[in-house]
Amino acid sequence: MSSLMIDTLCDQVGGEDVAVACVYCDFHAQNEQSATTVLGALLMQVVAGMEPIPNEIQSAFERAKSQVAGRMLRLPEIRAMLVKSLSSLRRGFIFIDALDEFPQKNRPELWDSLQQIVRESSNTRLFTTGRPHIRDEVKRYFDGGATVIPLYPGRGTLSDIWK
Repeated sequence: MSSLMIDTLCDQVGGEDVAVACVYCDFHAQNEQSATTVLGALLMQVVAGMEPIPNEIQSAFERAKSQVAGRMLRLPEIRAMLVKSLSSLRRGFIFIDALDEFPQKNRPELWDSLQQIVRESSNTRLFTTGRPHIRDEVKRYFDGGATVIPLYPGRGTLSDIWK
């Protein structure tokens, strides 16, 4: 369902000044999944669509790469660059599919980061999918600021989401 939504969104809003970034969480890759890796993947997608890449972001990547063993960017750096990149665009869309398969122990850090990104980039929309039990986490972290639309295979349509 997410791929259909992403394709539809890209067709409808494709063009300059809009970023669509997506990540799929995989239960079998839990050892590799952290807030840093997920937000890093989102940042790479957002920046890849920018022409030109902002100097500040280019410099941060080059500094990290030049350090011993090509140090990864840290979460606060990634989060700040993501906010700056998304804020410079007309619209930003973040999709995280199968969030219930993201490691439970790493979720608070991811939720906190996503909450900050959405709060500081008012032009950005967040869409997540997951099994029903993830709904409580969404409500807790976004405290009424999120619209939860339960969709079930074969019952919902994309028109439910675009409302």
